[in-house]
Order: sequence, then structure tokens, then C-alpha cells
Amino acid sequence: MRATQFYRIAVLTGILSLLVSYVAVWIRLINDPVERAGSDFIAFYSAGIVAKEQGFSRVYDVEAQQAVEEKIVGFPLVQGQVLLFNHLPFLLPMLYTVMSENYVGSFYIWVLLLLIFYCSAILILARYLKNSGTDQRMIFLMSISTFLFLPLFFSLMNGQDTAILFLGIALWVYGLTSGREMLSGIGLSLTTVRPHISLLIAIPMLFSHRRIFLNYLVSTGGLAAFSVLILGVAGTRKFIEILMISAAGQWHGMKEEAMFNFIGLLTRTLPNVDREVLRALGWGVFALGIVVLSFLWAKNKNGTLLIGLTTIIALFTSPHLHFHDLTLLLIPLYEFIELRVLKASTAIVLPVAVSLLFLASNVSTFLHYVTPYFVMLAIAYFGWRLERNIDLTAPRQLQSPER
Repeated sequence: MRATQFYRIAVLTGILSLLVSYVAVWIRLINDPVERAGSDFIAFYSAGIVAKEQGFSRVYDVEAQQAVEEKIVGFPLVQGQVLLFNHLPFLLPMLYTVMSENYVGSFYIWVLLLLIFYCSAILILARYLKNSGTDQRMIFLMSISTFLFLPLFFSLMNGQDTAILFLGIALWVYGLTSGREMLSGIGLSLTTVRPHISLLIAIPMLFSHRRIFLNYLVSTGGLAAFSVLILGVAGTRKFIEILMISAAGQWHGMKEEAMFNFIGLLTRTLPNVDREVLRALGWGVFALGIVVLSFLWAKNKNGTLLIGLTTIIALFTSPHLHFHDLTLLLIPLYEFIELRVLKASTAIVLPVAVSLLFLASNVSTFLHYVTPYFVMLAIAYFGWRLERNIDLTAPRQLQSPER
């Protein structure tokens, strides 16, 4: 009894600690002109304002983005100081609608919209757990724990579109495990907000769930056609130029040394090695990740324990990955609950525990960068150990689309 009480007190203390920290950080950010102008949101804001004032075709013009950002920060920016908007064009109608002359007000509305996307994703994942027979109380607690995950909060603080990525992954997972292949493919098309992660997950579907892959192609093609339609030829050319800059990793905001992927690990470990060499190795590992995942999905078409492993491999091998993208670490925890290989009462505590671990790791630069790799490795190792005790040839408990 005492142990149970101590456990509950520890969990409650962790939750309250995170809530207090998040509220304090958000208040400081939104009230400090320097911090809020230094947020990633400024790139989304500049895109929305350029779209309003100059049209969609001018959004990916670096000079146009720079002019808006200079107005926000209040001083001239040299070329490398501009935080580029390098996200996909299908986001532009939302940005056009949300952004106004009021930077702070636009920030609030954008974060509210992102919260709606996160709520939608969490509701979908709740349905995913419900289909497996998970207790409703546990589902509710897992949903609360998800909202408290530090990378998720970090994405909101930076106004990043990680919420759309998370929603896409949630739709993919739910559609994959419930037999709704069209929904799964549509979900994967939303993950194109992170093209590298999208390819790492979508291509393996070709070797195990071809209908999902075909629906992904059709949905992504629709988004691409819409993007070209609103940008025009000149705007599309500018968009491709921005993508080339991002792929080269040599612009402000790319920060390869601050990434939590393989390229980031190489950059920090081998600072004296030419960046082009490290980047080439990183892209090679990206290609290897696709091959490995394709092999694993072809071998295990039921996807048992592959959803979480795919997420981990996609995060590590993606050529572009920052802290807010680690929100996807939640997906393996949902899979562990769904497959009943981890007690729900344990899994719902992990997002809070990992968040506290991430916060504690900020005491040193070394721990700050090592800890996420440790968490990814621990989840992957746990999944591997579980895989040895599960019959991978046994069909997953799928729900029919009509049910």
C-alpha cells in the first residue's frame, strides 16, 4: 500500500513539475520580444505575411521572407541569419488565414490550431488503443501523458508543424491496424511535412501493404498538384531552390550540429571532418534505413512491433531532425500498450519520466545530446527483446473497416 501511495505521489509530482515548467517557459517566451522573435514560428509567420501581401508565388523568395523577419526583429539581417520557411506549400492556405500584422496574436492562433491537430491525433490513437481492448481509464491517462511530453511542448513553443506530422502518423497507425488502407495512405501523405521521414515509412509499405502505398502516392500527388497550382511555375522553382538549400544544410536554422539523428551524431563526434563527407554518409544511412525497413516489412507483413521500430529507425536515419520531431517517440509506447507487451499503467508514466529525463539532461551539453539517443536505443532494444517472445507469424488483431 505504501509503495502504491509513493508511486502515485511520484507520478503526480512529475506531472505538476512539467506543468509548472511549461507554463513558466511559455509566459517567458511570449512576453520576451527577443525569445519570441527567435522562435521557429517567425519562419511560418513570414510565409503567411508574404502570401497575404505578395501572393503565394513569392513565399519562397528569400528576400521577401527576410524583409518580414527584419520587421519583426527590428534590425537588418545578413543572409545567413534569415530563418527560411522550407516547409511544403500545402500549409500556405492555413498560414494565409492565421497570420496578421499582430505577431503575438498570430502566434497564439497558430498554436491553438496546432493543438487542434494534436487533439485529433490523440483521439485517433485513443481509438487505436480502444480497438485492442485497452481500459478507457488507461486510454484517458495515456492521452494526458502524451500532452505532457516535452518534445510535443517544444514543438508548440516553436510553432513547428510537428502536430501535422504526428496526426499523419496516427492516421497511418490506425488505418494500418484497422484495415482502413485508404485512411492509412492519406495519413502518410500528411507526413510529407517531413519528406525524409515520410519516405522512410511509405516506401516499405510497397513491400507489405501496397494499397496503403498506392493511396499514399495518390494523396501525395494531389497535395503536390495543389502546391504547384497555388505557387505557379516561378513559385515552384523558388520552392525547389529552398529545398536545395535545406538539403545542403548550410543555412541558418539547419543547425546540423544540433540535430538528434545520425548526421547530428557524426557532426558532433567528428567536428574536423569535412561536412560534405559527413552529409554524404548521412544520406547513405538514410538510404540504408529505407532498405532495412523494406526488408523488415516484407518479412513481417502483420507489422507486429514494427510500427515502433520503424518510427525509431526513421528518426535516427532521417537527414533532418530536431528535438521537436522526437514527439514521434510516443508512437512505440502506444504500440506496446496495444500489443499488451507493456502494462498500460507503466506506459502512461513513461512520457512524463522521459520528459523529466530530457529536462535533467540540460545540465550539460553532453547529456543533452546523448540522452535522446539513449531513449531511442532503449525503446528499440525493448522492442527487440519483446519480438523474440512474440509469434510474428500470428495475425495481428485487425478490425474490419465495417466494424
